[in-house]
Amino acid sequence: MFTSIRWRIATSYVILFLLVMTGLSLYLSNSLRREYLAQLQEQLMAETRLVAATAAPALLPDYDGPPLAETAVTIASLLEVRVTIVDNDGVVLAESQGAERQTTSYLARPEVQQAFASGAGQSVRFSQTTGEEMVYTAVAIRHNEQIIGVARLAAPLRQLDAQIAQFRWTTFTAAMVSAGLALILAWVVGARTARPLERLTEVVTQMADGDLSARLFPTSQDEVGRLTRAFNEMTEQLVDKVNSLGEERGRLTTILTYMADGVLITDEHGRTLLLNPAAMRLLQISREEALRRSLAEVMRHHQLIELWQRCRETGLEQIELVEVERQRLFLQAIVTPIQELGRRSYLVILQDLTQIRRLETVRRDFISNISHELRTPLAGLRALVETL
Repeated sequence: MFTSIRWRIATSYVILFLLVMTGLSLYLSNSLRREYLAQLQEQLMAETRLVAATAAPALLPDYDGPPLAETAVTIASLLEVRVTIVDNDGVVLAESQGAERQTTSYLARPEVQQAFASGAGQSVRFSQTTGEEMVYTAVAIRHNEQIIGVARLAAPLRQLDAQIAQFRWTTFTAAMVSAGLALILAWVVGARTARPLERLTEVVTQMADGDLSARLFPTSQDEVGRLTRAFNEMTEQLVDKVNSLGEERGRLTTILTYMADGVLITDEHGRTLLLNPAAMRLLQISREEALRRSLAEVMRHHQLIELWQRCRETGLEQIELVEVERQRLFLQAIVTPIQELGRRSYLVILQDLTQIRRLETVRRDFISNISHELRTPLAGLRALVETL
């Protein structure tokens, strides 16, 4: 599936969108939680100050009002919080959620320590008593500028966490819906992007199959349009080069076909790559029998093979007259090394001098006979002249 460019575009787009939405959701939910928590702490601190002011008279020796525990329960029910009042030793004097052991000290609680130190304190931590995360605020209870106790309020964070969870779920649902829409949009964009490339692939395939007339028509002015125009220009240049190479190949084939001299081309290992009809006639071998065969199988003459080997070893052009007795041929063999594209090959030219040698022999015999025929009467005339 991911071999298609449209799927890669769509998948990358959706993954990027989901990552952005997830990061944004986490950032907003965390920011929202901190904001809500700060507001809750501020509200709880104000309520704690009110509780401290209400509980201050109950800590005096001459207090003649309702019990402090009853007051704590009443305030807790009204504010929906947990109320705890402790004395200077940290011993619980009143608890809205039940009687605490009077020997239990709250001095180790961080918010209580802050209240004794600076008059107010707060903390957020997990409560072993309730088994959930709580926010605590504590305010010192004063009488005549002296601390006589601490009022502490505690509120669970379950409602806040529930609101944050609801926000995250809403954000997640919106992200999924948006991701679906983004997938559709990315698919459309990917399809429009991939369509010219698919067409380009089709045209390239047609050209690979030999149809050089295939062309693309630019439909836009963007990068794809410029690519299409560049491809058409490249195709035109390619067609021109192919035609030029075809014409040159045709001329070369014509020259090799009608050459009187035999021509062979071998690779660096001596395998025959090309030979013309004159070479086939001189060596009495067909093209099918010669191509990709070794030079020894094609030439079958030790002088020609040694000449090729000498050219290979020295890297220099070699010329030698060779007489092939079984075919009654007299050849001039020329072997030339060719360096092409980092590979070495060898051009072997076989010039048939048999007819020239035969004419030379006939001329030499004719002159010899003429000389002999002329010497005989001249010798007789010379004798007669000497006699006279």
